[in-house]
Amino acid sequence: MHLIENAVKTGVHNHFPENGRTAISRPLSSKVTRYRRILASMFADVWKSREVISWLDVGAGYGETIKALAFLAPPGSKIEGVEPMKPKALHAQKCGLRVQEGYINEIQDKFCYVSVVNIFSHIPDFREFLEDVKGVLMARGEIFMETGNAGDLDSPNELPGELDLPDHLVFAGEKHLLGYLSEAGFSVREIRKERCDGLANFMKNIVKKILGRNVFLSLPYTSAYRSILIRAKML
Repeated sequence: MHLIENAVKTGVHNHFPENGRTAISRPLSSKVTRYRRILASMFADVWKSREVISWLDVGAGYGETIKALAFLAPPGSKIEGVEPMKPKALHAQKCGLRVQEGYINEIQDKFCYVSVVNIFSHIPDFREFLEDVKGVLMARGEIFMETGNAGDLDSPNELPGELDLPDHLVFAGEKHLLGYLSEAGFSVREIRKERCDGLANFMKNIVKKILGRNVFLSLPYTSAYRSILIRAKML
Protein backbone atom coordinates (compact mmCIF):
# COMPACT_ATOMS: atom_id res chain seq x y z
CA MET A 1 0.00 0.00 0.00
CA HIS A 2 1.32 3.43 -0.88
CA LEU A 3 2.50 5.74 1.87
CA ILE A 4 -0.10 8.35 0.96
CA GLU A 5 -2.90 5.78 1.15
CA ASN A 6 -1.60 4.70 4.57
CA ALA A 7 -1.67 8.25 5.86
CA VAL A 8 -5.21 8.85 4.68
CA LYS A 9 -6.73 5.52 5.69
CA THR A 10 -5.15 5.32 9.14
CA GLY A 11 -5.30 8.97 10.03
CA VAL A 12 -1.56 8.99 10.74
CA HIS A 13 -0.54 12.44 9.64
CA ASN A 14 2.65 12.97 11.69
CA HIS A 15 4.79 12.64 8.54
CA PHE A 16 3.13 15.79 7.22
CA PRO A 17 3.17 18.39 10.06
CA GLU A 18 1.15 21.54 9.43
CA ASN A 19 3.53 23.72 11.53
CA GLY A 20 0.59 25.82 12.58
CA ARG A 21 0.29 27.10 9.02
CA THR A 22 -2.81 28.89 7.85
CA ALA A 23 -3.49 28.48 4.14
CA ILE A 24 -3.91 31.74 2.27
CA SER A 25 -5.17 31.89 -1.29
CA ARG A 26 -5.67 34.69 -3.75
CA PRO A 27 -6.86 35.10 -7.33
CA LEU A 28 -4.12 34.39 -9.86
CA SER A 29 -4.07 35.75 -13.41
CA SER A 30 -1.73 32.91 -14.35
CA LYS A 31 -4.60 30.47 -13.74
CA VAL A 32 -6.79 32.32 -16.21
CA THR A 33 -4.03 32.13 -18.83
CA ARG A 34 -3.48 28.43 -18.16
CA TYR A 35 -7.13 27.47 -18.44
CA ARG A 36 -7.61 29.54 -21.56
CA ARG A 37 -4.86 27.44 -23.12
CA ILE A 38 -6.16 24.10 -21.85
CA LEU A 39 -9.83 24.66 -22.61
CA ALA A 40 -9.12 26.23 -26.00
CA SER A 41 -7.38 23.03 -27.01
CA MET A 42 -9.47 20.35 -25.30
CA PHE A 43 -12.79 21.88 -26.38
CA ALA A 44 -11.67 23.23 -29.76
CA ASP A 45 -14.67 21.63 -31.48
CA VAL A 46 -17.07 23.48 -29.16
CA TRP A 47 -15.57 26.90 -29.83
CA LYS A 48 -15.28 26.22 -33.56
CA SER A 49 -19.01 25.51 -33.82
CA ARG A 50 -19.81 28.99 -32.44
CA GLU A 51 -23.00 27.61 -30.91
CA VAL A 52 -24.21 29.20 -27.69
CA ILE A 53 -23.50 26.96 -24.69
CA SER A 54 -24.14 26.78 -20.95
CA TRP A 55 -21.34 25.87 -18.52
CA LEU A 56 -21.24 25.49 -14.73
CA ASP A 57 -17.91 25.63 -12.91
CA VAL A 58 -18.16 23.78 -9.59
CA GLY A 59 -15.86 25.03 -6.85
CA ALA A 60 -15.34 28.17 -8.89
CA GLY A 61 -13.08 29.84 -6.34
CA TYR A 62 -12.23 33.39 -7.41
CA GLY A 63 -13.56 32.71 -10.89
CA GLU A 64 -10.36 32.10 -12.87
CA THR A 65 -11.84 29.24 -14.91
CA ILE A 66 -14.99 31.26 -15.57
CA LYS A 67 -12.89 34.15 -16.88
CA ALA A 68 -11.11 31.75 -19.24
CA LEU A 69 -14.43 30.32 -20.45
CA ALA A 70 -15.94 33.78 -20.96
CA PHE A 71 -13.10 34.57 -23.35
CA LEU A 72 -13.60 31.35 -25.33
CA ALA A 73 -17.38 30.89 -25.39
CA PRO A 74 -19.56 32.40 -28.14
CA PRO A 75 -21.51 35.57 -27.22
CA GLY A 76 -24.78 34.78 -25.46
CA SER A 77 -23.42 31.70 -23.68
CA LYS A 78 -24.31 31.15 -20.02
CA ILE A 79 -21.15 30.76 -17.96
CA GLU A 80 -21.77 30.39 -14.22
CA GLY A 81 -20.10 29.03 -11.12
CA VAL A 82 -20.91 27.76 -7.65
CA GLU A 83 -18.50 28.18 -4.73
CA PRO A 84 -19.05 27.18 -1.07
CA MET A 85 -16.52 29.66 0.40
CA LYS A 86 -18.23 33.03 0.86
CA PRO A 87 -15.13 35.30 0.50
CA LYS A 88 -14.24 33.69 -2.84
CA ALA A 89 -17.80 33.83 -4.14
CA LEU A 90 -18.11 37.50 -3.13
CA HIS A 91 -14.80 38.36 -4.82
CA ALA A 92 -15.97 36.71 -8.04
CA GLN A 93 -19.29 38.54 -7.87
CA LYS A 94 -17.51 41.87 -7.39
CA CYS A 95 -15.60 41.10 -10.58
CA GLY A 96 -18.91 40.81 -12.39
CA LEU A 97 -18.88 37.01 -12.59
CA ARG A 98 -21.99 34.89 -12.09
CA VAL A 99 -20.86 32.83 -9.11
CA GLN A 100 -23.38 31.60 -6.59
CA GLU A 101 -22.36 30.85 -3.03
CA GLY A 102 -23.35 27.28 -2.22
CA TYR A 103 -23.10 23.71 -3.44
CA ILE A 104 -23.88 21.89 -6.66
CA ASN A 105 -26.91 20.10 -5.20
CA GLU A 106 -28.54 23.52 -4.74
CA ILE A 107 -28.36 24.32 -8.47
CA GLN A 108 -31.71 24.10 -10.28
CA ASP A 109 -30.68 24.85 -13.89
CA LYS A 110 -29.31 22.42 -16.47
CA PHE A 111 -26.01 22.92 -18.30
CA CYS A 112 -24.26 21.57 -21.38
CA TYR A 113 -20.94 21.36 -19.52
CA VAL A 114 -19.73 21.11 -15.94
CA SER A 115 -16.14 21.69 -14.85
CA VAL A 116 -14.60 20.27 -11.68
CA VAL A 117 -11.15 21.81 -11.32
CA ASN A 118 -8.89 20.61 -8.51
CA ILE A 119 -11.65 19.84 -6.02
CA PHE A 120 -11.63 16.01 -6.17
CA SER A 121 -9.40 15.71 -3.09
CA HIS A 122 -11.82 17.87 -1.05
CA ILE A 123 -14.84 15.63 -1.71
CA PRO A 124 -15.45 12.75 0.73
CA ASP A 125 -17.78 10.79 -1.58
CA PHE A 126 -17.00 11.27 -5.27
CA ARG A 127 -19.63 8.75 -6.40
CA GLU A 128 -22.36 10.82 -4.77
CA PHE A 129 -20.80 13.99 -6.18
CA LEU A 130 -20.92 12.63 -9.73
CA GLU A 131 -24.63 11.93 -9.27
CA ASP A 132 -25.03 15.62 -8.39
CA VAL A 133 -23.08 16.52 -11.53
CA LYS A 134 -25.39 14.36 -13.64
CA GLY A 135 -28.32 16.12 -12.00
CA VAL A 136 -27.31 19.48 -13.50
CA LEU A 137 -26.16 18.18 -16.89
CA MET A 138 -28.35 18.13 -19.96
CA ALA A 139 -28.70 14.85 -21.84
CA ARG A 140 -25.34 13.88 -23.35
CA GLY A 141 -23.71 16.68 -21.37
CA GLU A 142 -20.00 16.70 -20.62
CA ILE A 143 -17.70 17.05 -17.63
CA PHE A 144 -14.21 18.54 -17.55
CA MET A 145 -12.15 17.64 -14.53
CA GLU A 146 -8.63 18.16 -13.30
CA THR A 147 -6.88 16.63 -10.31
CA GLY A 148 -3.51 15.19 -9.44
CA ASN A 149 -2.46 11.53 -9.56
CA ALA A 150 -1.22 11.43 -5.96
CA GLY A 151 -2.76 7.98 -5.52
CA ASP A 152 -0.25 6.63 -8.07
CA LEU A 153 2.79 7.77 -6.07
CA ASP A 154 4.90 5.64 -3.76
CA SER A 155 5.99 8.55 -1.58
CA PRO A 156 4.66 12.02 -0.68
CA ASN A 157 8.16 13.27 -1.52
CA GLU A 158 7.16 13.00 -5.18
CA LEU A 159 4.50 15.67 -4.75
CA PRO A 160 5.34 19.08 -6.27
CA GLY A 161 4.06 20.77 -3.10
CA GLU A 162 2.56 20.02 0.30
CA LEU A 163 0.08 17.22 0.94
CA ASP A 164 -2.09 19.57 3.02
CA LEU A 165 -3.80 17.12 5.35
CA PRO A 166 -6.56 17.23 6.45
CA ASP A 167 -7.69 19.91 3.95
CA HIS A 168 -7.22 17.29 1.23
CA LEU A 169 -9.36 14.32 2.15
CA VAL A 170 -8.73 11.71 -0.56
CA PHE A 171 -6.12 10.95 -3.19
CA ALA A 172 -6.63 9.00 -6.39
CA GLY A 173 -4.67 7.73 -9.33
CA GLU A 174 -5.55 7.72 -13.00
CA LYS A 175 -7.30 4.34 -12.96
CA HIS A 176 -9.41 5.39 -9.97
CA LEU A 177 -10.62 8.55 -11.75
CA LEU A 178 -11.48 6.64 -14.90
CA GLY A 179 -13.25 4.00 -12.83
CA TYR A 180 -15.41 6.60 -11.08
CA LEU A 181 -16.41 8.16 -14.38
CA SER A 182 -17.18 4.83 -16.05
CA GLU A 183 -19.23 3.67 -13.07
CA ALA A 184 -21.24 6.91 -13.19
CA GLY A 185 -22.02 6.46 -16.88
CA PHE A 186 -19.46 8.77 -18.49
CA SER A 187 -17.37 7.97 -21.54
CA VAL A 188 -13.92 9.57 -21.62
CA ARG A 189 -13.34 11.59 -24.78
CA GLU A 190 -9.84 12.83 -23.98
CA ILE A 191 -7.28 12.58 -21.20
CA ARG A 192 -4.11 14.61 -20.83
CA LYS A 193 -1.32 14.76 -18.29
CA GLU A 194 0.80 17.76 -17.40
CA ARG A 195 3.96 18.00 -15.35
CA CYS A 196 3.93 20.19 -12.24
CA ASP A 197 7.58 19.84 -11.17
CA GLY A 198 9.28 22.35 -13.43
CA LEU A 199 11.92 24.90 -12.53
CA ALA A 200 9.39 27.55 -11.47
CA ASN A 201 7.78 25.15 -9.00
CA PHE A 202 11.22 24.19 -7.68
CA MET A 203 12.04 27.84 -6.97
CA LYS A 204 8.69 28.31 -5.20
CA ASN A 205 9.44 25.31 -2.99
CA ILE A 206 12.82 26.75 -2.05
CA VAL A 207 11.08 29.90 -0.82
CA LYS A 208 8.50 27.80 1.07
CA LYS A 209 11.31 25.80 2.69
CA ILE A 210 13.03 28.98 3.81
CA LEU A 211 9.74 30.11 5.35
CA GLY A 212 9.53 26.85 7.28
CA ARG A 213 6.89 25.12 5.19
CA ASN A 214 6.80 21.32 5.01
CA VAL A 215 7.97 20.73 1.44
CA PHE A 216 10.42 18.19 0.07
CA LEU A 217 12.97 19.62 -2.33
CA SER A 218 13.56 17.36 -5.31
CA LEU A 219 15.20 18.11 -8.62
CA PRO A 220 12.94 19.54 -11.34
CA TYR A 221 11.48 17.10 -13.89
CA THR A 222 12.06 14.02 -11.75
CA SER A 223 8.62 13.47 -10.18
CA ALA A 224 6.00 10.95 -11.33
CA TYR A 225 3.29 13.37 -10.23
CA ARG A 226 1.04 14.64 -13.00
CA SER A 227 -2.00 16.86 -13.23
CA ILE A 228 -4.67 14.79 -14.98
CA LEU A 229 -7.12 16.57 -17.29
CA ILE A 230 -10.19 14.66 -18.44
CA ARG A 231 -13.05 15.44 -20.82
CA ALA A 232 -15.90 12.94 -20.56
CA LYS A 233 -19.42 12.68 -21.95
CA MET A 234 -22.52 11.39 -20.20
CA LEU A 235 -23.92 8.35 -21.99
